[in-house]
This record gives sequence, C-alpha cells and structure tokens, in this order.
Amino acid sequence: MSKNNFEIIKRDCLDWMKENKNVVDCIVTSPPYNIDAKYGDFDDSMPRKDYLIWMDNVATTMKNCLKKNGQIFLNMGYTNADPFIAMDVAMIFRKHFVLQNQFTWVKHIAVNDTGHGQYKPITSKRYVSVTNENIFHFTKTGNVEIDRLSIGQRNKTHPIWPELYSEGRHIANARRSIARLMKFENYLDVQKNATDKQKKEFYQALEKRLKDKPYQPDKLKCIGNCWYIPYTPTSRLSKLIGNEGDVNSRKASRADHPATFPPALPEKCIKLSGIKKGSLVYDPFVGTGTTIVEAVKLGMYGIGTDVSKKFCDFAKKRINFEISQNLIKKNKPINKSKNEKISAKQASLI
Repeated sequence: MSKNNFEIIKRDCLDWMKENKNVVDCIVTSPPYNIDAKYGDFDDSMPRKDYLIWMDNVATTMKNCLKKNGQIFLNMGYTNADPFIAMDVAMIFRKHFVLQNQFTWVKHIAVNDTGHGQYKPITSKRYVSVTNENIFHFTKTGNVEIDRLSIGQRNKTHPIWPELYSEGRHIANARRSIARLMKFENYLDVQKNATDKQKKEFYQALEKRLKDKPYQPDKLKCIGNCWYIPYTPTSRLSKLIGNEGDVNSRKASRADHPATFPPALPEKCIKLSGIKKGSLVYDPFVGTGTTIVEAVKLGMYGIGTDVSKKFCDFAKKRINFEISQNLIKKNKPINKSKNEKISAKQASLI
C-alpha cells in the first residue's frame, strides 16, 4: 500500500472490482453520462442499450468489492434533451442495491434576485439552464447508519424571519407541546381554562422540558437532501496542482476532463457516510482525483482507477502537490489488523 494512503491505478474499474471482494467501505464516483463528452479515447456516445448493459456490469462489480455495510454515492447528471439518463442508471442500480437516500446537487440558485454559484447558460426557446445533478446513495440493505450531523448546520438567525430561531420561539414550542400532551388546545387555553392544579403541573413540566432540552442556537441539525455546492473556479483548481503559467485553461486545471465535480461534493459524501478513519474510499472513475484528495484529507485510504493515463498522471500530480504543500496531512498507513478483510493478495492488488 502507498505510504501516503492513496493509490491511483491505470486500470479498467471492472477488472479491479472483480478482483477485490468485500474490501471497500465507500464509493464516491461520477461515471460518464453517455452524452458524447470528450473523455479522451473513451466512447461516451454508446447506444443507450449498450450503455445500460455496461452500467449493469459496473453495479455488479461494485457490489462485489463493497463490504456488507458499504455505501455508494453515485453522481449522475442529465441533459434537457435526454433527462432520463440519471433515472435510467438509477433503475439499473436498483436491481442490485437499495436507494437509501437521494440528494440534489445544486450548482446555482437565485435567492431574492441574487444568483449564487456558476452554471452553463443556454440559449433556447424550449429549455431552461440545467443547474442541478443527482447523487444517489445506494447500500446493500438500506439499513446502514450514517452521520447526518457531520455536515449539519444551525442557522442562529433567519434573514427574513429571525424569530424562527429565537429563544422565545423555543419556549413557545415547548409550551405548545406540553399543552397538547395535557389535552389543551394551546398555551393560551391552559392560561384561560386550566385549574390551579393543572397549571402547577404544566409549569413543572415546562421547567423540566427546558432543562432537558435547553435553547441551543449552535446545535447542529440535518441539512436535508439538497446540497448547494458551487463549482471551484478554474484558476483555483490550477493552483491546487502547482500551475504557475496559464491557470485559466481547462487543460491546466483538469487535464481537459469534461466533467469534474467540486471538492465539497465528495467531502460531504464521505463525512455523511460516517465511516471511520482508515476506511477504504474508492473511485472507479477517478478522473482528476477529487474524491481521493478529499478521502486522504479526511484520514481515509483512497484508491482510484481510470483507463486514461493522462487522467491518472494528473491525479497523482495533484495529490502529491497538495501533500507537499501540507494541504493534505500525511497519514499513517492502514493498520492491517483493523482491516482483516483485506488479504495479502488483495493488498498487493491495491
């Protein structure tokens, strides 16, 4: 295994996954969408039937390499002309896995006439610009525990209605809940119609409720299944691999890869999965290495495969540069005693 806790392998993912049974904790990936994108020598314009047969093989081999409680975060996009691509692939994976969660990756959103994020605008009399993609969370059983609060947040104030997160609102909710438990319509009903004994009981219950569940404006909550993740600017991507010249070209920033996702996407997926440090994160279509970068940053062991030597070389350069700049901390190699399912033969493959 790599001393830096990552490995980028030029290899067909189907072959790698067939040979590595029950070793992967989490897969975060985005396969080609079959929309005629330019992935080097890869044919991204197969007949739909052939493409779905291939995706079925991908799903089958993913199931082979995943552990019992392994998880898949499958990012799929679509086009206006063919909006069923993502759904068709999801239906293929449905034959092999349970769809435990489904997320919407929001690339751009307008809030109060202010735009946030980037997208590719189109000129059309029929369609609007596509500003989102799908992330399908598949598991073998649908009963895998996740860590929702690892990416949780808490709005201390609301830009329009600040009282929604106020202490007064918290107390009012507690009053209403206790009133209903005591068969009153609301707190006002208690004040107006409760007996002295009932009022004493009410306020004792309220005091206990606020003691057990105090007002905590910093307490995290689940952010739900819509994730606003803007694209990383091209110039920023270039600097992350040490480019000093033309930092604004697609070649310099992502080796001419046509469809990369921003680092925050795999970061959220890995955190949400709840897997422990040292777990194995795999990206079958590693591209420029974004999943592996975030996996190693989070203390995981990252493995990526790709059929393109250009993409593999780029991913290695990018990860090694971030390590050299201390953007990624060097982690200790996986302790084999804690990962007994990775046999000596399997370890030699990865």
